[in-house]
Amino acid sequence: MFKRREPLTQMQNIQQFFWPSMGWMRSFHYIKYRLIRVADSTHKIALGLAFGLAVSFTPLLGTHFLQAGLLAFVFRGNIFSAMIGTFVGNPWTFPFFWWAGFSMGEFLFGVFGIKGAGELPDNMTLWILFDTAWNDPLVLFLPWMLGGYFLCLISLPLSYYVFYRLVSAAKLARKKAKIRRLKRVESEVTGQSIMPKRHRKKI
Repeated sequence: MFKRREPLTQMQNIQQFFWPSMGWMRSFHYIKYRLIRVADSTHKIALGLAFGLAVSFTPLLGTHFLQAGLLAFVFRGNIFSAMIGTFVGNPWTFPFFWWAGFSMGEFLFGVFGIKGAGELPDNMTLWILFDTAWNDPLVLFLPWMLGGYFLCLISLPLSYYVFYRLVSAAKLARKKAKIRRLKRVESEVTGQSIMPKRHRKKI
């Protein structure tokens, strides 16, 4: 579905991951046009997009496609739109998604009185973070996992509502544009057919 005729090199794939060659705005418009042309109901498309966004809160980066597709399949959403929805999670938004997931998990562990997990040093640096993830992963990943899936769950209704409105408006605008084009073509054809032949030659 997303394959290229000429595969990109490893360096090009990394570059595309952080900054698409067509730019983020053109990529957004391309994805939007692909979505509104999907032959499925607005509900299923919006549900798939919501699942794609929701799993971006979870720390299991390599499984976001799989999670979103599985959720869309089980709850009868659109699988293609679920894949597209995962692009909401990207290198520029992941820090915010993951910080929110970890913070929520840390808060929940505190509410339940569970000590140890989520207790990171105050003088946190990137190297300390990597060292903690390697040597004591439960401190980092347990609250992150809990908070990520909690936010995944509570974000679904809101994101579904937003995506439903956006997809519905985009489909309506596309339908109106199609009707305008058909009317314009029909008027041009009708105008030419009723025009006298002598006038047509002059034109």
